[in-house]
Amino acid sequence: WDVLSKLANTQYMIINILEAPILALLLSYIIKFYNVDIANEVGYTLLDNDNLPVYLFMSVIVAIFIGLTVSAEEIIKDRKILKREAFLNLSWSSYLMSKVAILFVISAIQALLFVIIGNSILEIRGMYFEYWLVLFSTWVSSNLLGLVISDSFKTVVTIYILIPFLVIPQIILSGIIVKYEKLNPTISSPSSIPIYGEIILARWSYEALAVYQYKENKYQKQFFKYDEAMSISDYKRNYWLKTLNNKVDLCERYINKRGKEEQVNNAIQVIRNEIQKEMFSVSGSKIKFSKFNQLNKPKVSEPLIKDIKEYFETLRKYYVKLYNKASNEKDRLISDQQQTPKGREYFLNLKRNYYNESLSDLVRNSGEVDRIIEYRGNLIQKVDPIYLYSDSKLVRSHFYAPAKQIFGFFVNTFWVNILVIWFSSVALYLILYYRLLKRGLDSLENFTGGAESD
Repeated sequence: WDVLSKLANTQYMIINILEAPILALLLSYIIKFYNVDIANEVGYTLLDNDNLPVYLFMSVIVAIFIGLTVSAEEIIKDRKILKREAFLNLSWSSYLMSKVAILFVISAIQALLFVIIGNSILEIRGMYFEYWLVLFSTWVSSNLLGLVISDSFKTVVTIYILIPFLVIPQIILSGIIVKYEKLNPTISSPSSIPIYGEIILARWSYEALAVYQYKENKYQKQFFKYDEAMSISDYKRNYWLKTLNNKVDLCERYINKRGKEEQVNNAIQVIRNEIQKEMFSVSGSKIKFSKFNQLNKPKVSEPLIKDIKEYFETLRKYYVKLYNKASNEKDRLISDQQQTPKGREYFLNLKRNYYNESLSDLVRNSGEVDRIIEYRGNLIQKVDPIYLYSDSKLVRSHFYAPAKQIFGFFVNTFWVNILVIWFSSVALYLILYYRLLKRGLDSLENFTGGAESD
């Protein structure tokens, strides 16, 4: 009867069918930027559209908002019917599944229409399914959140007052409008995403789209492994090793000077931590430092300092070779594609149509002034997060990581984030099924009511 009632409600059907495509049309058309200078002979290209990251983020927010509003009244409007038919032992599970199934179908259609229109206008090629999958997953999770609040609160007014309080944190705490490390230091960290960021749906959805769009587009995909090797090498040589060599120089300068013990100990701690990470990191050189155990001694010796310097020089040579090899292979690949005028034009069009400069700047954090910072005895890389792999064993990682670990195995960030979104959906369904939020609110109301009567 629910399906028939929705089909009979012309206004409901028109709004739900047209809402997503109209928003996609407005959003994509408004942000379809291109340079109108007379020197621009090719017109609009995805390459030069500075607003692609905005489109990705706003698509996620649209999915969350529509998903919430579509489902927010679904249970509360049936409350009288549920009470009237309670004597029939109506199955709560069957009732919920019928609601969920209908909402999933509506969300799938809304996400499909949004992606077809938005991606077509902005000329995002070859990624319709991936965009649909992320947005549909986001829609579903929002649907279930809407059902939870629809079941838990007593009036429609309360629910619609609550929706902004659910959407606004998705905008502020997603790590896009304000980077996590730029938030108040008492609630953030420069080395990892804070706990509250891990429960923000928009963060997982946006990161999945951004990383996939950058890594897997037809142009960048062929160069990603070379750019990754060059990025690692460049960071290690020009920032990481230089910082560590400065620490070694400090130890050498103050090794036997009174009053400098704390500075030397702090420098040794950083050196020890970074060498350990280098020897065991997933993207490191795996070159071992044979005297590592001696770094745990209370006092560092001059022969040990010499050995550290030699070790760092070995690493420097390794990363120089790594950079040169990757650069030569990338240059060779580019050269092979541009041997003829036709091939050169094809290569240029490939970049114009699939690559985006603004997204590249974002996922590489190229606007960051501090390429490396020291934090709690560790050196933190702030540049090129898209080429940086986390040592965490279970999903947790920095923003824009190319892949994440699940029990020791690296899985593409796109699929990990999709999995996390569906995991959150399952959790929301269990909260709804067992009516945990409703029971909590009822208990709170009874407690406060009892306190007032006392």
